[in-house]
Amino acid sequence: MAELCETAGYDVVYELAQQRHPHSQYNIGPSKLRELKDAVKRLGIEKVVFENELKPVQEYNLAKALGVEVIDRIRLILEIFTLHASSLEAKLQIKLAEMKYELPRAKEKVRLAKRGEQPGFHGLGAYEADVYYEEISRRIQKIQEKLDVIKRKKALMISRTKLDGVPSIALAGYTNSGKSTLFKRLTGFPAEISDKLFTTLSTKRRLTRILGKPVYVSDTVGFIKNVPAMLVSAFMSTLMEVVESDIVLLMVDGSLPLPEAQSRLNVALSTLRQIGVVNKPIVIVFNKADLVLPEKRDKLLRLAGGVFPAVVISAKTGENMGGLERIVDSLLSGFVTFTARIPLEGVSQTLLKQLRERGRVESIVFRDGFVEVTATTPAQLAERVRALSGNGGSFQLSEA
Repeated sequence: MAELCETAGYDVVYELAQQRHPHSQYNIGPSKLRELKDAVKRLGIEKVVFENELKPVQEYNLAKALGVEVIDRIRLILEIFTLHASSLEAKLQIKLAEMKYELPRAKEKVRLAKRGEQPGFHGLGAYEADVYYEEISRRIQKIQEKLDVIKRKKALMISRTKLDGVPSIALAGYTNSGKSTLFKRLTGFPAEISDKLFTTLSTKRRLTRILGKPVYVSDTVGFIKNVPAMLVSAFMSTLMEVVESDIVLLMVDGSLPLPEAQSRLNVALSTLRQIGVVNKPIVIVFNKADLVLPEKRDKLLRLAGGVFPAVVISAKTGENMGGLERIVDSLLSGFVTFTARIPLEGVSQTLLKQLRERGRVESIVFRDGFVEVTATTPAQLAERVRALSGNGGSFQLSEA
C-alpha cells in the first residue's frame, strides 16, 4: 500500500491497521476512527487510503467524519493508471475501468450526496439516481465500442504477424519486476524504466533476434495481487499480446525475500490463467541477479517447482542472458534449416530481403546461374523457397 501511494505521488505520513470484521458504517471500528481523526487533524493529512474495498456508505461516513477525501485501493490503482497512461488505448481502458467501478455504486452515491456533499461526493446531489446510472451505462457502452475497434485492429495485426511465421514472445509478470529493462536489453528499444509501479500501461512490440532467429517481443502491463475482475477485463485489449504470444517470459523480482517472491509468482501465474493463457510455453525469469547472493539462486529456481523452465538473470547488467536465450531458442518452433539451389530467374531482391529479415542466413552464393542459400527460416518461407527450387535447382532440409 505504501508503495502504491508513493507511486501515485503521495507522501505516506501515517499508517493504521485493525483486525476485525468490517464495521458497517466506517469499515474500521469507532475507536480506530477517533484515532484516525486525531491523526488527520494533527498531521494535516489530505487524503486517506484504505486497503479494503469500501462501500459507498462507508466512504461517505468516513469523509464526513474525517473532513478529507477517502478512497480505497482500487481507486488508488486507477489514479496511478491515469498518471501513466499515454496512448489512446490505455486512456480508454482506464476510463472503462473507472466507469465499471462506479456503476454498481452510482445510485447509492447519489442518494448519499443528497444528504449533504462530502469530499469525493461533490456535485452528485444535482443528479437523479436513475439518470446518473443510465449516464454511466451509456459511457461504458461508448468506450467499449471504441476499444472493440482497437481490439479488432490489434487482432488483425497479430494474425498478419503469424502469417509471417515469426514467433512472438510476451514479457509478463508482477509490476516492477523489470519487464521494461529486459525489453530494452532484448530489443535495444529505449523503453521507460522506473522503480515505480505500473510504468508500462501500453504494449510495446519490437522485432529482434534470439540467437540469430527473428522474434517479436512485447512488453505488457504488470500484474498485482487482489485486482478485481473488472479491472482485468478492462485491459483485455492490452493483455491480448500475452494471450496470443507463442512464449511467455514470466518475470519475478528475485531480490525479494523468498516467501514474497513465491507469492508474486503465484499471483502472476493465477492472472495468466485468468486471462486465458493455457497450453503455452512459460519460462520463469527471476530477475535482478545483481542483487541476489549466489546461495539464494538455487532456492529461487526451486520456486518454479520443476513445472516450468526457470532461469536467474540480471536484465540490468546482462548477467546470464545467454542462459535465457538458450532456453527460449529451445522452445521456438516453426523454424527449419535448409540448403537450397534456386535458379537465378526465380530469385528477387524481395526474397533475399525476407530471408535476411525473417531468418538466420548462413550463406548466399551466386554461382553458374543459380543462387545457393543455406538458412534457418520460418516454415512458411522455407516452403516458398522450395517452390522456387525447380527447373534444375534443389532443396534439402537439415537439422537446425
